[in-house]
Amino acid sequence: MSPNRKRAPGAVVVLALVLVPFLLGPPARAQASTQTASGSSGFTLDDALAALPRAPGWQKADLDYRSTADALAAAQAGADLQISAGGSYNRTDSLGSGGRNGSSARLSVSASAAVLPWAPVGASIANAETSLQVAALNRADARVALRLTVVQQYYAAQATMAQAGTALDLDRRALFDTLGLPVSDAPLATPPPQAAVPAGTVDALVGSGVAKRTDVQVAQLRLRQAQQALSASSAQRWIPAASVNLGVAGSDGTGNQAGLGVSAGLDLQKGTLTGTASYPVAPAPTGAVSTQLSIGASLSIPLDAPLSDAAIRSARTSLASAAAALTATERSAALDIRQRYAAVQASQASLAADRASQDAARQALATARARYAAGLATKLDVGDAQVAALQAQRSVDADQNALYLALLQLRNALGELDATPGGTP
Repeated sequence: MSPNRKRAPGAVVVLALVLVPFLLGPPARAQASTQTASGSSGFTLDDALAALPRAPGWQKADLDYRSTADALAAAQAGADLQISAGGSYNRTDSLGSGGRNGSSARLSVSASAAVLPWAPVGASIANAETSLQVAALNRADARVALRLTVVQQYYAAQATMAQAGTALDLDRRALFDTLGLPVSDAPLATPPPQAAVPAGTVDALVGSGVAKRTDVQVAQLRLRQAQQALSASSAQRWIPAASVNLGVAGSDGTGNQAGLGVSAGLDLQKGTLTGTASYPVAPAPTGAVSTQLSIGASLSIPLDAPLSDAAIRSARTSLASAAAALTATERSAALDIRQRYAAVQASQASLAADRASQDAARQALATARARYAAGLATKLDVGDAQVAALQAQRSVDADQNALYLALLQLRNALGELDATPGGTP
């Protein structure tokens, strides 16, 4: 009897159990590819990405951006024309003999607007605009991070199809919880695409990718914000508190206002122009009415202002800190790109090695089948070769998943991933 026919019964049973999936049908990935090609139902990666706008993380990023946009709108409203209406009433009663009693009432309308470039409202608007740009970059960064998470969770669930049911259930729940959707048993029918490696050397990628990253752009905006804050503090320190007022009104013989009165005032430090129009409603004019012109001016030069000086020093420190943060962020970004590039190279090398092993396993399987047909091998020899070929195929599938995810991470590090909803990254 041939030695090949003396295998232990236990080994035969184990091998038979291993071969059952092959006797029943093709591997899970081939089934998924067949389903996709035939147009049958399944939960594709495009389905997952199309659901992103309803995901809690996506909606939170949108709300954070809207909040910053509302803050900008409020700051801009402060620069619009401000109009107010008012009135006044005065009554004088003499307590002694010979005194004069009287009363007067007046209605007025005032309007003011920021007209000078150094008005504090201008700095508030500039700061809010920069904050909105930062919020837009943070929103894009959050969206890209969420897309990467969904892609990773999608292929993690797909990779555990052949593993224990508990692990598959957990991976599925992680994917659908991220999307904010109920857990579905639909097959994950999208295989990883063949993504191309970005062209160029790693140094070239670092040179072009650092400036496109959202974290670097946020650091640049923070630096500009610090520069604006220093400029505003310096302007408020040295611009004198000066104002000019001009008014024209009619007056009767008793000194009360008679007829329409108009006045205007310019506050040089605050950069605002205010105009007021008033009209008396009581008492009626007595005697001849004359026109009175009033002109006034005031000036206050800050000689010693410890509070303003402290604000300037603080702004300079913040500027230096923002500049240092930008430098650190750029260095960190360059290192991240190099690490992601190295991870892609490692994934490529692993895939190439496993493909070579797969070719060898396929050749071994073909040889085993030929030997079996010639009567030189047993069914168990063919089964061993089939198991080895299957293991090699699974290793290649896992390497392709890992390479695709590594390429996505590299593109994210280069600032090239799109943050818009839907579509395969």
